[in-house]
Amino acid sequence: MEQKERIPQLDIFRAISILAVLVIHATSRTLAETLNTPLFHPFLFINKFSQFAVPSFVFLSGFVLFYNYIDRPLTGKTLGKFYGRRLLYIIVPYVVFSLFYFVLKLYAGNQWSMAPQEMAVKMAKYLLTGTAYTHLYYVIIIIQFYVLFPLLLWCLQKSRRLAAWAPLIGLALQWGFVVLNKYMVNHGYWQVSKGSLAITYFSYFLLGAAIAVFYSSLKPWLIPSREGLRSGKWLLWALLWVLWIAAGIAHVELWNSNYTQKTVINSFWFEGAANAHALLSCLLLYQLSFLLYGAGRRLGSRLLISAGVCSFGIYLLHPAVLFFYRKIDFHGGYLAYALAIAGGWLVSLLLSWVIVAIAFRYIKYAWVLFGSGPKRPMKQPLQNLRQEHRAMD
Repeated sequence: MEQKERIPQLDIFRAISILAVLVIHATSRTLAETLNTPLFHPFLFINKFSQFAVPSFVFLSGFVLFYNYIDRPLTGKTLGKFYGRRLLYIIVPYVVFSLFYFVLKLYAGNQWSMAPQEMAVKMAKYLLTGTAYTHLYYVIIIIQFYVLFPLLLWCLQKSRRLAAWAPLIGLALQWGFVVLNKYMVNHGYWQVSKGSLAITYFSYFLLGAAIAVFYSSLKPWLIPSREGLRSGKWLLWALLWVLWIAAGIAHVELWNSNYTQKTVINSFWFEGAANAHALLSCLLLYQLSFLLYGAGRRLGSRLLISAGVCSFGIYLLHPAVLFFYRKIDFHGGYLAYALAIAGGWLVSLLLSWVIVAIAFRYIKYAWVLFGSGPKRPMKQPLQNLRQEHRAMD
């Protein structure tokens, strides 16, 4: 089997996505708190323009999975290793943090008197639905894709042509469910939290899968280069950026009209604008990650790579940091408020990042909390080191 090219830029992609996740959570209260003030629209723009965060992670999961497995034989050994790693590095940290946030909820609501049986029932429900805290639904989505992955992989291995249609198939399945769900909810047939269902993210996952399958052919079109500039590909790249900005602004303004003017807008417009912006974001962030990477030796590049490596741990931990940060009683005008919100984003990022990075460096079993960490450098045997020293003398 041909050795796949390593793509270190993906850690920068993860870093940008986790920064956007933290922006959404840091500004989550601002829309209600700043309505009818001069701060409302800036915070609305920041919050809604960053909504590509979770779709971009789903896209990246699709890309990484299919990039790594599309040419591997689909055997029991392969699947055993695949699910074994996911159990250790995804599900174990998820369970640990679900328990942690359950305790945090008990603390916040002073519910220590709750009966043990009721606690157990609630905890079981939280684990199954990803609702122990507001951000954990993402792990449930990813687990659903892990369950579906062998079937999807088998289909694309059997027919590479099918991979070319995968994004459109994903879009059709996603929108088919969106339309069906609206009809069923409006007529009282069911009430589901569609944001926790993998089918509402199919277009992103299968876009990642398609790009992974045809990566060698698509790479010159995805990644900016001097050759691409000379061949006219810059026109396509410029169009991508313009459409991305336009779709993001359209999404923001739909919400602005809804909030400020109480305009009744069909929910499909919100779905369509968010979907278009997120799909374009997946492609744009991939391109941006290569632009920011450079040679990987600049300080900014190294910091982004570090944040990307720690991104799952940051994702799990940062709401707790933000919870305690919000206990601080801030006073002042608009500027003080804006600085307090920015401070929440910065503190939740830096403190989570530092904790996760230190854990990966010094704690052997840090994976129990934060998932897969950076590979530690292999220690050379003493004899080899002596031979190297002799060669240098």
